[in-house]
Amino acid sequence: MRNLHVPLLLTLTFTPLTLAGINWDVFEYGVVPSFKWSRPFPDDGTDPGGFHVNCRAEGTFHAKLYKLKDLPLDPPTGLSPWHDAIEVFLSKRDFMGSWDGVDHKGNDREIVVMEYVDVPGPVREWIEAQQQQTDERDKNGSRWMFAVFEKPKKEGEKVYTTVRPKVTPHPAPAEPTSSQQEQGHGQAAGQMQERPVEAQEHTPDIPDKDKIVVFPAGAVYEILPLWVAKGSKCESDLMDLSKYKPQATDHSVMAWVVDHTKPERDHGHRAMTFKIEAMSVTETEDGKRARLMWEKMHRAIKRNERRMKKEERMKAKKEMEEGRVRDEL
Repeated sequence: MRNLHVPLLLTLTFTPLTLAGINWDVFEYGVVPSFKWSRPFPDDGTDPGGFHVNCRAEGTFHAKLYKLKDLPLDPPTGLSPWHDAIEVFLSKRDFMGSWDGVDHKGNDREIVVMEYVDVPGPVREWIEAQQQQTDERDKNGSRWMFAVFEKPKKEGEKVYTTVRPKVTPHPAPAEPTSSQQEQGHGQAAGQMQERPVEAQEHTPDIPDKDKIVVFPAGAVYEILPLWVAKGSKCESDLMDLSKYKPQATDHSVMAWVVDHTKPERDHGHRAMTFKIEAMSVTETEDGKRARLMWEKMHRAIKRNERRMKKEERMKAKKEMEEGRVRDEL
């Protein structure tokens, strides 16, 4: 009897931990069609099979989670100062879902709000780079899902637009040489000199402490490694989004939102946290052999399926021809 109690105790101990990692909203509400991500590594802390983990990085971030129906409400339960601006921003883009891509539909859709200073530097740089880039296929910036807004300067003030991209400084023009100056003075008399180009008007950058960033939670999955890259042992790998893959491959980076809390909305709270884990992995020799074996087996199964379908078609064709001959007789 003593041995029988051990498995039961282990089951009772670990079952809640397993269930805690499940986002039940996925099953209740479904996910947006564009969400193609899934957890790429085990949720029990073990390494992904067939891969060596070069390093892990993780970080927990503080934010607030609102529903679209909160937009008209005054802070702290709503986002009335940015109501119109957020609606315009979201209306031009396909909704990317909440955590795990969940789509709560309609005004129950969720958006995350963070203090811009709480966003890691690499993520801020990526957001600002996306804001500056222009793409003929994406003139409205529909793929840029992080909206940066200025905080109101006084009570009752409304914010209607996103913050302009930071101005990239251009080097000052070089001073003309003496020969160039002489050449200029020697031009024909009466020739009108060109009017100097006026300096482009410069709007001072808004300090990061005076900004917020608004985004659907599903947007973070596109750049998860950047959130935990700074200061990690594999910073260069995590900063390279070309290595970021949905599933493990050789010399790749994987990441996931391993935990996120829900705000106590019934008590008027919107605060929540989310935790991101990323890892840089390399395929082991054993893993490579196993992968090649399964790939070979998969190809053999596919070939067999194609052969069987071909035989079925040939059989059906033969039966049709035999039936036609009998009808003619």
